Amino acid sequence: MINNLMLWRILALIGLFGLMAIIIIWNGWLTPVQYLNRGLEIAILEFPLLFFVRGIINGDRDKHVAVSLLALVYFFIGTWFIFAPQESLYGYLITLLSLCLYLGGFFYARTLDKNE
Repeated sequence: MINNLMLWRILALIGLFGLMAIIIIWNGWLTPVQYLNRGLEIAILEFPLLFFVRGIINGDRDKHVAVSLLALVYFFIGTWFIFAPQESLYGYLITLLSLCLYLGGFFYARTLDKNE
């Protein structure tokens, strides 16, 4: 049976890579409305997440704490897009994935602290 630490780590990985994938897929091909250059919008949204990929993959506690704070920014971006009629699906996906990233990062660090 999977332990709690591994469960939270997998949830954080799903949130991180899910956010990265949906940002590229939506802004690269699926977006009905484009306000900025596609490449610029993808770069602005992806760049902060790239700093945490290595730490999340390696299970670094400090990176999990920091990425849980960054996930709150993506949560607010997602809720902003929910109220845009043409991009509400994108907003719901970003909100859901950012919640996965936040919960996974926060509870991974908390469970790791309890085990030490």
